[in-house]
Amino acid sequence: MGDTWITDLRHLLDDNGEPIAHLGNKKIINHFGSIVSDLTANPSAEPRELSVSCRRRPKRKECPGKIHASFDVGTSNILWFCPICDDRGVIHHWQNTVWDTGGRVGLPQISKVTYYHGFTDNIEDDSGLKTIVLEGDSISEDLVRAIHDNQLIDCSGEYGDPTVGYPLQIDQLDIEYGGGKTSIRLYNRAIMLFATDEEYYRQVHRVCGMIDKLDVRV
Repeated sequence: MGDTWITDLRHLLDDNGEPIAHLGNKKIINHFGSIVSDLTANPSAEPRELSVSCRRRPKRKECPGKIHASFDVGTSNILWFCPICDDRGVIHHWQNTVWDTGGRVGLPQISKVTYYHGFTDNIEDDSGLKTIVLEGDSISEDLVRAIHDNQLIDCSGEYGDPTVGYPLQIDQLDIEYGGGKTSIRLYNRAIMLFATDEEYYRQVHRVCGMIDKLDVRV
């Protein structure tokens, strides 16, 4: 019977995004990294055999198995296992690490992204918000992956607390794609990031930050 590994790749990286040099077991770091690299190079929602050999040595004999892996479409985690010794695990927060080669399954076909953001004294008055509109070639593959990785397509609604800040900070994302339109309205993003531990605010923050940078270049 193999082990079950729950791996957050952020814990294996330093502040520069490089593998932590002082960790004792570099082989296991390389093992997890190789799984991510191989699967993102040829993404699959169904388990497929990778070129990565199993790392275990049951009864001090090298396991002859090859790792099988797939994306969990619901969570974007990577699920992997060895069919010979049953070593297995889940890898999360692998996106945009040094091992991520960019491949995904189920990327949305996004046709237009409209981003309104700024501060207002009146929740009913959006006229002073800055508007960024991205269409066609201005929608980069990196942005599509960010929207996908942060699971924003199915998150229409209003979030945050409009009563905790003055002036009121508003971020609104309208994402048009093949299956419809997602509208996300977030109040007081900066305060929510500081005052809560909810991952959702960080997910929206990552995408909003990326759109701001794209707007500088377009």
